[in-house]
Amino acid sequence: MAWTKTKVDLVLATAAEVLQKLSGYAVLAILARRFDKTSMGQLFFVLALASMLGAGTELGTTRYLVREVATTPFLALRRLGEVLSLRVPLALAALAVVGTVVSLTRPDLAPLALPAVIAGLLTDLSYTFGGFLVGRREVGLRLVTGLSGPAVLLSLVAIAAARGATPGQVMLCYAAASVVPLAAGAFAVRRRFGPIPLRGTRAGAMTAARASLPFFLLTTLGVVHFKVDTLLLFALATPAAVATYEAAYKLFEVSRFVIRPTATVFFPVSAALAGERKWIGFGHTLRRLLALSGGAGLAVSIVILASAGLVISLAWGHQYDDAVPVLRVLYLAVPTIYLGFVATFLAGALHLEAAAARVLGLCLVANVGLNLLAIPRWGPLGAAWTTVITETFATLWLLRLIRRAVRGKVAAAGEDPVTASATELFADG
Repeated sequence: MAWTKTKVDLVLATAAEVLQKLSGYAVLAILARRFDKTSMGQLFFVLALASMLGAGTELGTTRYLVREVATTPFLALRRLGEVLSLRVPLALAALAVVGTVVSLTRPDLAPLALPAVIAGLLTDLSYTFGGFLVGRREVGLRLVTGLSGPAVLLSLVAIAAARGATPGQVMLCYAAASVVPLAAGAFAVRRRFGPIPLRGTRAGAMTAARASLPFFLLTTLGVVHFKVDTLLLFALATPAAVATYEAAYKLFEVSRFVIRPTATVFFPVSAALAGERKWIGFGHTLRRLLALSGGAGLAVSIVILASAGLVISLAWGHQYDDAVPVLRVLYLAVPTIYLGFVATFLAGALHLEAAAARVLGLCLVANVGLNLLAIPRWGPLGAAWTTVITETFATLWLLRLIRRAVRGKVAAAGEDPVTASATELFADG
């Protein structure tokens, strides 16, 4: 039954998020006990830089691919080939540029930055295969291929730390582990769906680049919005301040595993509903997702506000006690983060990604401006309050955008609510 598949997909997607987050934080917990706060600050910095670079070469193609595969499955493999033809040369070019710049300007960071950039680029490239599988609603395959990398990374880092590895050697572990999900994703797609056409995809790659540009802006702005605090702290404060903020922020990121599975399952479904112009069903989906996400966000926020000290000590040890107030402030933003996350992927289903990107762009400018004032005065705590303020503003703006669009489409279509009921949400695509 389609309803059964949807429930199973939600369980699988949630399990993937939980396991991926747990393995990632297990790695960081090992490193936090192996290196001092200055070294950890440098590691956090190069990892943040690598994630931003990966998003920069991704060009928004993953969300574009999910939408295209969900709405036109008969062209799925060709769309995948077009996206790969675009992404691989960009990743190679980015690696060459960053390697040159880092070697000339900060050679002391090269042993950390170069492996981190390789890991970031390969990991982000593996998301292309993951996007294809999500679009085909193969959530189980997405889980297996996606978790292969974190499992290998945890094993390599545990061994390296036990043998007294340096930070640069740990980054080599990141680079080696990033190959695994990329190879697993490519193998799974070829085995399950057939060979990926790469020849004659140049024109299609340019079309994909143009269509993905709004998604690129949306994704990049989202990543930068979350990482700009770390970069500005590194520039305006100290590596120790970066470590304090990132210790809290990494635990803040854990909260998103609750909401991220909704995109894995419902983005392709909502894109299919929008493609078929079933706006009543889309409206029901919107209201239910917002109610569930807002309630879940409030519950998570309350739990962490009450237990922040215990969570920090268990995760990082008492040397990071100064991160407790930062964690509490960040978790004030969780309900709006959840609502904003749902609004963002529904905007993509409605082809409103360009408008959503403009919203995030203005909020990013506000974020940077507030951080320039707050960080010199209040350090990591000021950066945390800036995140709360700008994320709340962005979410309210996005919700208004989505609400107006759906109301207009329902009114224009004049659908029969009986034939366009919420049960369509659970139809197989």
